[in-house]
Amino acid sequence: MSNPVYLGRVNIGWCDECNVPILGERCDRCGSSPRKVSVTPPGEFKFPLQGDWNILDIAFSDVLKSRFSDVFSNYLVLLNRIPGPDRTEEVIVGGNVIATVLHEDLSVRVSLRPEFYYYASEYLKDIFIVADNLAARSIINGSNLMAPGVKSIGREVKKGNDVIIMDEEGKPIAIGISRIDLNNFFERGMAVKIKFIFSGDNVNKKHSSLREAIEANRSYMEREENRAIEFLKRFREKNLLVSFSGGKDSLVSLHLSMRAGLKFKTVFLNTGLEFDETIEYVKRISDHYSLDLDIIDAGDAFFKHLEHFGPPGRDYRWCCKVCKLGPTTRYIKSLGNEKIYMIIGQRAYESRSRALSGNIWENEWVPNQIGISAIQKWNSLMVWLYIFRHDLEYNKWYDRGLWRIGCFMCPSQDLADLEIVSKFPVYDKWRSFIDEYSKKNNLGEKWVRYALWRWNKIPDYLKKKYNVNDKVRESLKLYIKDEGDKLKIVPNKNIDMNRLKNMMHILPRAALNEDLEVHRNFIDKAMQVIYQSEECVGCGICTGRCNYNALYINEGRVWVDEDKCIRCTKCLGPCPAYVFR
Repeated sequence: MSNPVYLGRVNIGWCDECNVPILGERCDRCGSSPRKVSVTPPGEFKFPLQGDWNILDIAFSDVLKSRFSDVFSNYLVLLNRIPGPDRTEEVIVGGNVIATVLHEDLSVRVSLRPEFYYYASEYLKDIFIVADNLAARSIINGSNLMAPGVKSIGREVKKGNDVIIMDEEGKPIAIGISRIDLNNFFERGMAVKIKFIFSGDNVNKKHSSLREAIEANRSYMEREENRAIEFLKRFREKNLLVSFSGGKDSLVSLHLSMRAGLKFKTVFLNTGLEFDETIEYVKRISDHYSLDLDIIDAGDAFFKHLEHFGPPGRDYRWCCKVCKLGPTTRYIKSLGNEKIYMIIGQRAYESRSRALSGNIWENEWVPNQIGISAIQKWNSLMVWLYIFRHDLEYNKWYDRGLWRIGCFMCPSQDLADLEIVSKFPVYDKWRSFIDEYSKKNNLGEKWVRYALWRWNKIPDYLKKKYNVNDKVRESLKLYIKDEGDKLKIVPNKNIDMNRLKNMMHILPRAALNEDLEVHRNFIDKAMQVIYQSEECVGCGICTGRCNYNALYINEGRVWVDEDKCIRCTKCLGPCPAYVFR
């Protein structure tokens, strides 16, 4: 289960005069200083788009008589994506978190805050429980509501859902999780587990708009945009590529690169797992701005290697290496031996690894590429404000409710996001594979339904919850046997010695022999060569490391040109066959 993480300063305040979020130190509309907004880290915000409004309408349908989107149509609503076992979002109105939307087991519910009541009291369903005066005083002093203190139960109260507790005069005093309803009432024990105590109506009911939010943040945005542009100008004499994935962050990076006046080629990596709409969108944007676009095509690499590796997972991301880094390595190598500077829409708030990389980094998987990001310290609110401020066309999949856009079945997605994607034809081929894989390996229906293929080693709490097992994959294992005067590598199954003889040319002559006897100084490299010989999937990453063109791909596997290889072993960097063994 995820915990709150720190990936950067939670950079958001609120102007109570204009009722809009503020990223800087003052509001440009009224000049006032913003108050700090208390939210859960890391602080990734967005304005609800059509798909998000649809989700909110469903999530709040148990508590509202009208649609959420109608009740809050005149307020500027923000969503903050927070860590959780599934998609989880804080709903912010008036600079306060009024509720949390929680997805679990393909359903969605809400956890309410007192502020929600003051905005929506006239639209609420009968989710009230009245406490007698003695119980009400106990609640205010920190107690839960016990069954003897219940005076009445609303007809739409549901066991397990949030309820609003009123005193006998009809004043709201607390919000809690009900353990009772009209069909499940008892005389003793806890009736409601209290979560929040009401402290008075202090919510901001001024109407506001997205356009006003952009105006209020104008000077901060101009400063950050100019800072990003000046950063990019430092690289104008370099060999530049701009990576345009079709997502919001790469869109902003692309637009900033154009504003910086850089000369660059745009590249789009088609992993074979992209949405059709993404491919169309990338081409349309490239045509609109008259960009020089190269499409790096991974072809059917993913489905071709599925049988070998099995489903990818959050802890088993061979797909990125085979479908992204391999094709990128080959493309970079085709451009020559000079360093290539790739402008990438990477942000620290996306993940811990990206937060640690800085705004200039080298990728050990892709030789000759240096990554640079002009928006490394931007949060997603800044990204969305930029898009709306400059009236940029964004990928339509955001309007369908996704926060991030990439491969359609990426294992890093939450179940709720996959559920959105699964309603479209793009998911059909993957669904068929997962169904068949589950049957073949006796993994069970829940493994499919709850997308537990997203882990190679399923977290213990999910194993226990769903009573499922990990994925099954038999693969090559190598062991070291110490025979006194020599060391020997012992495989758990037969290996192709004819192929290994070719691959052994990578190593110094005395490192490994045909009896699999290995020199002590070359154990790791010898084991990698054996794994590559047996498990190679032809991703081509290693070919990009060879300066002598001694490696080539034939029939989906890498081979050594024995006449060109000088046994330098530089090709033995990170390799999917070795890393994901």
